[in-house]
Amino acid sequence: MEIIKIDSLAYKGYGVGRVNSKVVFVGYACPGDTLKIEIYDEHKNYAFGRIIEIINPSQKRITPICKHFGICGGCDYLHIPYEEELYWKTEIFKTEFNKIFKDFENVNLINNINITNNFKNQNYLKYRQKIGLKIFPPFIGFYKKLSHHIVDIEYCHLAKEGVNELLKNIRDLLLSEGYRNNLLNKISQVTLTDTGLKNITFSLNNLIPEHNLIFEDIMNKTRADNIFVEFKKEKEGKWDTGKNIIKYSRDKNDKNLRGKGNYFILKGKKFAYDLPSFVQINKEQNENIIDIITAYIKNIKKSKGIYFDNALDLFCGYGNITLFLADYVKMITGVEADGFGVKLGEKNLKLNDIKNINFVMSDVGDFLTKTEKGRINYDLIVLDPPRAGIKGLVPKVAGLNPLSVIYISCDSMTLLRDLKVFAEMGYLIEQINLIDMFPRTYHMEHIAFLSKKR
Repeated sequence: MEIIKIDSLAYKGYGVGRVNSKVVFVGYACPGDTLKIEIYDEHKNYAFGRIIEIINPSQKRITPICKHFGICGGCDYLHIPYEEELYWKTEIFKTEFNKIFKDFENVNLINNINITNNFKNQNYLKYRQKIGLKIFPPFIGFYKKLSHHIVDIEYCHLAKEGVNELLKNIRDLLLSEGYRNNLLNKISQVTLTDTGLKNITFSLNNLIPEHNLIFEDIMNKTRADNIFVEFKKEKEGKWDTGKNIIKYSRDKNDKNLRGKGNYFILKGKKFAYDLPSFVQINKEQNENIIDIITAYIKNIKKSKGIYFDNALDLFCGYGNITLFLADYVKMITGVEADGFGVKLGEKNLKLNDIKNINFVMSDVGDFLTKTEKGRINYDLIVLDPPRAGIKGLVPKVAGLNPLSVIYISCDSMTLLRDLKVFAEMGYLIEQINLIDMFPRTYHMEHIAFLSKKR
């Protein structure tokens, strides 16, 4: 056992202190804490420790609202005030930015960067409109931190009340005598969504007998608008997801609901929900991102007289951002590898009567290679890749010679890695916005605005 004083917070929410001059990262620690810890992972220059006893708590430490905090892997910051969380998220990002660009020749790049602190989320609890629950009978919940053991969850303080209502209803049903023995052990995951529509997605290894009766009954008893059942099948082609999906909808059976199950509304636009696809978990901050991006494009048009003729939206999903670019760009191509996302995107165009967007189902790397060979240029490129970023693809994006690049990322480290390559290829980082898309966790959303040097 070791005694440590925590001085600061670091990436992924770890508290930072020193033991015998070695840096030690401690989960769920608060700056100002004096702790007794156990070292569980030691390296030459640093180590990881877990709290055994809080000897002297920091004045800023608060009582977590959730009884599972420190066990469930969902939250990182329930033990500190929200304003403190925002301060450290900003400081951690600045620190990592300066590490990445410390040897960069263009000093003005760092001096001129604008890390915008407009990322405060007024709803830092009850904001998630989607949660995914793992199942290992009789447990239904989230993974324990750094493990695949499941913490049984009856209520999530980060989830919207509508999602928690679904959680209670589905737990009660799956753990009831009628379903506990013949269904629970056949489900690997349940995803609950409330976007204005209440949806449940069951992930199964194989389709079960009498599935129609079972899932119709679950839909009626949980009052879900739609139920999606995913089960494995043999892949038939390159873009085949390897899944079959069956949809059950109250919309079909209740004339008072007819049409309600077809779409949800985001900033006045209709988005189809006929197939399960990626949905941003925080609607309010998603709208904030859309506002920031469209305001930036409008400002470029007003201040620089630039109107974008040909735009490219990479990793576009079902058009979450693409649809809102349509008013400011002459023609847009949205590229997405997920077939479900492309189908939804095409439905969204019809729902909103948008004519200047074309969705393409393709791996982004393959698309960029073909575009490069065809010598097609885009004056605006928007990209919102998965957490891994676009390592290796930055030269291909820059090679299309866009005047502006807007890079949305949910991971600080992969974003900064890719931004450095953009900077080396002649792009200026004009602004970075930090968006607190995931309050009470170490995660953030980032929007980086880049322009080509002239």
